[in-house]
Amino acid sequence: MAKVDADYAVAKEKCDDFSGNAKDVCVKEAKAAQVKGKSDAKVAHVANDTSRTAAAKTEDARKDAAEDKRDANYKVAVEKCDALSGDAKDQCVKNAKVRYGKT
Repeated sequence: MAKVDADYAVAKEKCDDFSGNAKDVCVKEAKAAQVKGKSDAKVAHVANDTSRTAAAKTEDARKDAAEDKRDANYKVAVEKCDALSGDAKDQCVKNAKVRYGKT
């Protein structure tokens, strides 16, 4: 997971080239990539478990990873909506909530 954190730091540093909403979106995308990488690493770690319950643990880890990834993608989508205003922003947020199962 250290590599995931290092990759996040590099990606986040690249965001310094931006400003305003573009920078905010860049940071959220970098964070989302970090969350996805950590989630995948957890699944791989659990899948390598040789105990009898490895299959159940792997399924739980996959569900958790999918939820973490969905939440990260939702945060990116909502951040992108900040570039809009009024009804367009409201509709953008509403669409993001529907797309990522938020109520």
